[in-house]
Amino acid sequence: MKKPLRLSLQWKVLLLMAGILTAIIVASTYLHGLITDQLGEEYRYNNAVRQVATIAKRTSTLHYFDRPDDLLQETQFLVNSRPDFDQIDVYEIRDAQAHLLTTTAPAGPRLPFLNENSVDNQLHEMEKQLPGVVSMEVDQNNRRNWIITVEVRDANRLGYVSALVQKAPRTDFMNRLQFRQNLILTGGSIVMVGLLYFFFAIFFQRPTREVAAAMARAQAGDLNAKAMVHRDDELGQIAGAFNRMIDDIRSRNEEREKLLIQVRDFNEQLQAEVAEATRELRASNEALLDTQQGLARSERLAAVGQMAASLAHEVGTPLNAISGHLRLLARNHPADADTQRRVNIINAQLDSVVRSVKSLLARTQRPRLKFEKINLNELVEELLWLVQPTLELHAIEAKTSLDRSLPLLPADRESLLQLLLNLTNNSIDAMPNGGTIEIATKLDRDSREVRLVFTDNGAGIDPSVLDRVFEPLWTTKSAGNGFGLAIARQIATEHGGKIEVVSRDRQGARFRLTLPLAEARSGDQEVLTSAA
Repeated sequence: MKKPLRLSLQWKVLLLMAGILTAIIVASTYLHGLITDQLGEEYRYNNAVRQVATIAKRTSTLHYFDRPDDLLQETQFLVNSRPDFDQIDVYEIRDAQAHLLTTTAPAGPRLPFLNENSVDNQLHEMEKQLPGVVSMEVDQNNRRNWIITVEVRDANRLGYVSALVQKAPRTDFMNRLQFRQNLILTGGSIVMVGLLYFFFAIFFQRPTREVAAAMARAQAGDLNAKAMVHRDDELGQIAGAFNRMIDDIRSRNEEREKLLIQVRDFNEQLQAEVAEATRELRASNEALLDTQQGLARSERLAAVGQMAASLAHEVGTPLNAISGHLRLLARNHPADADTQRRVNIINAQLDSVVRSVKSLLARTQRPRLKFEKINLNELVEELLWLVQPTLELHAIEAKTSLDRSLPLLPADRESLLQLLLNLTNNSIDAMPNGGTIEIATKLDRDSREVRLVFTDNGAGIDPSVLDRVFEPLWTTKSAGNGFGLAIARQIATEHGGKIEVVSRDRQGARFRLTLPLAEARSGDQEVLTSAA
């Protein structure tokens, strides 16, 4: 397929100017010819009128009516010397009749003589510009001619001179004039087109190429490309606008580079913060492990403490009986030194046993609770944050439904956290293959109590053992010690509340913790050590 011809803007402008100049030349040639013909026609007409008037005047002055031969000679000379004069007829009016006096064309048709009474023909070109001078345009042999008639008066004699004159004869002079004019106009047009090309190349083509070259450099990535501004014209405005656009693009590119650097720094900072958070999370997991181990130790200590308390209770009664009998034996044998010595030894050993039991109880006894205003919802969220790694490890999902209208609750924060940890550990042990833990809080305004419901979908609790789940040292787990729920109940009791099992099927377990809004006191009663 042939590629279509594409012209540059320069050639388009030049071709447009050439077309305009050609049209101007054609129009100028036509108008020049028309005006020249009109002026020539006017000139020939006036000159012909003058010539005919001159013949009439000489006829009157020289009395050519009496010398027709001389008149014929003079008219014939005029016709021969002027190519536009075709025929001259001279008439004399005698007895109201026109008699031909002489003619330059004896074989041709006679020319009419015109006067004030003559009627215009179909061309309507009759003119009566002077008294005694009448002219009319006629169409003869497909050519326009004038018939010019001038009145002749010689004493009492009247006559007319009529001449047939060509209206537009083609002369060599006019042809040469027209040709030279066309030649000058054509040469001037060629010179003008050449000048336009020259000035176009200087004032338009070169600045355009410079702007295009600057655009090509900018497209290749050189944002320092500049276009020269030669003049304050349209092309200069284009070059200036291009330079401003490049400056704006360069500044935006610099801003983008700065933003990229900031983003990279932010990413590095974010990675560092993520690494720091990972380290903190690892440390928190380690701390959680330590806490869980500490809670396990606390459970064991609690077991020891309860055993010690039970031992003190069981041993105390017989020791009191032994002490009473020893005092009675000492009173019954006051003079027996050996008996008194043995009684003193036995009393000393009994005091040692009592001091040992009291010391053991003192070491295993829980400290007094420190009540403060706490947010139970925040405590639940803290619990889930602590056990989240363990829950993820066992594929357990935690869900919450927290009543945001809960007021602050008077409680010992660490004890309640221990209670929730004990419930969580029991649920984890009951769901070895994963499951769901749900924790919900609710405010009972009528009873002024706060309820926390802890639910899992693990193995559940056999209804036959529900009455023993809170007993110390009782458990259905192979690795448990039976103190978790016992400690939970003791902590609830110390807060003036209670914990109970509300689910009696084997499809999971549900515990409900109820705590009063009024601060509870545990008094000076002995309590179990906390464990997880």
